[in-house]
Amino acid sequence: MRFEIMKAGRVKLCASLCMWLVIVTWIGNVKLHFWSVFVQQATERGSGVVFSFANEQVNVSKRHAPWNAGLRNGKSFRMRSQLDNVVEHRVFWSAWLEGLSTRVFDVEHERKWRDQVRDARVVVLEAGCGRPTNRLATFADGSRACVRYGIDADQVLGETLSYYLAELLGISNLPPLALSKLNLSSEQWASVRENIEALEWSPNAIVCLTEFIPNVTGVFIPLPLRKQQGGGLQLSAETISNMTLTYLVELMQWSDLILFDYLTANFDRIVSHIFSLQWDARVMERTTNNLLKTISGHLLFIDNEAGLIHGYRVLDLWERYHTLLLSSSCVFRRSTVRRISEMKRSGNSAKLLCELYRAREPLARELGSLSEEHALTLQNRIDVVYKHIKQCTEIM
Repeated sequence: MRFEIMKAGRVKLCASLCMWLVIVTWIGNVKLHFWSVFVQQATERGSGVVFSFANEQVNVSKRHAPWNAGLRNGKSFRMRSQLDNVVEHRVFWSAWLEGLSTRVFDVEHERKWRDQVRDARVVVLEAGCGRPTNRLATFADGSRACVRYGIDADQVLGETLSYYLAELLGISNLPPLALSKLNLSSEQWASVRENIEALEWSPNAIVCLTEFIPNVTGVFIPLPLRKQQGGGLQLSAETISNMTLTYLVELMQWSDLILFDYLTANFDRIVSHIFSLQWDARVMERTTNNLLKTISGHLLFIDNEAGLIHGYRVLDLWERYHTLLLSSSCVFRRSTVRRISEMKRSGNSAKLLCELYRAREPLARELGSLSEEHALTLQNRIDVVYKHIKQCTEIM
């Protein structure tokens, strides 16, 4: 009898334990479900409410250091109003955010690179750097550069003038550039003479040398800028709220790229993607032409041969897509807007561009410059961009 009572007690105890185990498991699953929903929603919003920072003074890059060189994990703050900290007056990237974005290539680095590469001896010339007409050059000191020959001299001129226009605008996302002449008897090119002759490059042709940047990846068009069914491209104060700091710094570079590609009428980057939507609905899901990202998060605007010269010649074919791209952004860097305003007031942006180009490139007069017609086109496009920015400020 006593044994049966003890046995019954044990059964009741086991049943109670099982019941409590079921209850605890159920509560745990419910908590886990709510936590999963919370995490998923936070991810979809961009998980950008809490950012980490360490130094109020952001270090300035000497070459192309990470934009977040002044940031580190472990010390964080919660922004009172994320949008107010990111965008000022609903149109301009905030001074705080601009302060986190350093120059991609330091001015002094660019100057030294140009001076060095113009006399550097090329020891290897091999396939690389994108287009079939380009080559990857290795110099005697081991450094490398992309040699851009171009189908014709206008492509080399377009690449060069695009680079110096970016400098006028304060946009530092283009790798350093220098012009060189293919003098096969010169010390610079003599070692690769056979390679050049095999490529059937014209002797004494002028080529672009641009710094080779290793360890880069392709770049996808950001979601706010993708043209969706029933909608359009859009980059506004509303679309960028609740995004991560890394994503915002990249978007700030995209806002410069949109203005830059419109001014140069470069159809061989984002515009070609927009054009291809007619028959390829998934083109926006692929990496962007002629755009790369460094390991430090900087965007590189490469292969700008279609800019200015060739792009202006075929404006009738591409202008509607250029206009669509320009209208996609109503958020700008103050520094870029300031430069555009100065070029608008000057009334002769081509003159400013050519003066800078000729001051930096000894071969400028031999290669040529903008025609009067293209000079007028550039100024007209500066005026259009200025008007677009003004309209954005009035609307917002």
